[in-house]
Amino acid sequence: MKLKLKLLYLIYQISIFPSRHRSLVAFLVILTGIFSTDIIFHHYLFTPSSLFPPDLVRMTFHNPSNMLDTGFQPETWLAILALTLGTLIVVISIASQNIPKLIDLYMQDWISLFYIWFLVISSAHNVFIQIHGEPETIRISSVILNLYVLLPVSLFLSFPYTFYILRCTQPSVVINKIFNNHLDQLNSLAHKRTYDFFKVNGFVEEKQAELFKSLNQLDNLLESISLKEAEARIIQSMGILVQEYVIIKPLINPQFFKVSTSVRSDISFKTMISQFDVMEETSTFYEQKCFRLLGNTYVKLLERQEFDLASLCGSEMNRIAFTALRLRDDQLLDIIIIRFNTMLRFALKHGVKNNEARHLYNLAFHYRNFIENLVKYGKIQHSKRSFRYLRLYGTEIFKYGRTSPSMYFIVDVFAAEMKRILILAYQQNWTLEIQGEFLNEMLQIDSPPDIEGDLDRAQVVNNGVRVLQIGLGLFYLRSGLISFVERIIADLLDDLEFLGEKTFRRGIELTCDRLKNSSPTFWEDTDRGNLNLYYTPDYDQIDAFQELIYKQMQTHRAFRTH
Repeated sequence: MKLKLKLLYLIYQISIFPSRHRSLVAFLVILTGIFSTDIIFHHYLFTPSSLFPPDLVRMTFHNPSNMLDTGFQPETWLAILALTLGTLIVVISIASQNIPKLIDLYMQDWISLFYIWFLVISSAHNVFIQIHGEPETIRISSVILNLYVLLPVSLFLSFPYTFYILRCTQPSVVINKIFNNHLDQLNSLAHKRTYDFFKVNGFVEEKQAELFKSLNQLDNLLESISLKEAEARIIQSMGILVQEYVIIKPLINPQFFKVSTSVRSDISFKTMISQFDVMEETSTFYEQKCFRLLGNTYVKLLERQEFDLASLCGSEMNRIAFTALRLRDDQLLDIIIIRFNTMLRFALKHGVKNNEARHLYNLAFHYRNFIENLVKYGKIQHSKRSFRYLRLYGTEIFKYGRTSPSMYFIVDVFAAEMKRILILAYQQNWTLEIQGEFLNEMLQIDSPPDIEGDLDRAQVVNNGVRVLQIGLGLFYLRSGLISFVERIIADLLDDLEFLGEKTFRRGIELTCDRLKNSSPTFWEDTDRGNLNLYYTPDYDQIDAFQELIYKQMQTHRAFRTH
């Protein structure tokens, strides 16, 4: 069995030899082609005995005045080589300053290799003719081949090749080339012929190194390129690669998921020494690599205030999560929850430091979409965890509002996202117990433990969170979930003692008036459109809601009196 495996592996190594040694293969192909063509010309097309009378041939090559003038050819070939190689070196060298490792990439380009070797070997062919160009020994077929075939073809292809190289230095072309190469590498992992090769020592490490090399190339491009279109393409490419990988993952030999030396030594995992065993158990080293690259990119975009590109990172995470849901990959969902939380932490630190809420605003939108997909696919435990994390970060953001005022609006945003998830959970007919757990989380979002007694508490009745909570209460009132309405009212009544009845009533009235007058859309555009977070279609339930809250006020006051 081992002998058979080694034999198959040897055959596989032979089959991939051309792709690994492209320059050598291109040289041998062109050399064989020109040598074979020269032989064909000499023996079949331009032999003196078949095409030319012997006397004419003898007169042509022995009489200098009638001899074909080939003295200009060496200078012509030298000019073509200088033009082509000079253009190639200059263009690639300049482009490499902005696009790292471009030289390595195009040293493997088939078109370039074939054309350059064609020029070199054709020039060598002409040198051979010049050296052996005595009238007694010269081969008219070789002269005709070089002068009327090889030289015109080289001249004709020189300018198209120059334009080809210029086009190949465009960032979009480079990105597509790396992306397609990486996609081919992924597909090769799931091929039946390579399944057993993972038992061979070194094969796993070799394949992992190839994948990481391509991913690092994309990451290097992302750091060096300043074009937004190219940066967006790289971020999207990483997301697509993870999705494609997750799809073919069940077809890959489990031996591939062992954490090899190439993984341990990768720059992305230098600080993750203690997590290698977990990555190996869960078979997630590739996903972790891509997520770390996306996470690092997200941090850099935060610092550069690239709001749209930073939001794209969250969008790609959401797309990957959707693929994981379709494939029922719970391990990947666990990792994505952690990555979303990590991104929230980065966005929160940046927002507090710069009093900038836009990154949090956009990321909350993607996190909510992620949780909504969890709810739609019935992932109860994942939904509970994610919803709780959303509330925890919202609570922490509320505390930072005292020093960074823009954070108060983000608390409203988090509450609005939680409201939408609660409504979806009701529409998906989740149990009242689970819906009740979600509701309890939402009611805590503006009540951090260490805020009690702070003067900022006076704004709670009028802030956006209360508007959204009351809006949710109106939805439950229409739906007949009176117990949930009573929970919301009980939470509102916590402010009665602190504010006093007069101020409390005034706050409730102002909040209800705000809900009545809210329109579905906002009068300004944002990254997420112009939908009004505070709008509720259930404003016709406001009067009934006010009756309930005032009724409970009396009960609450009577209870406090006794």
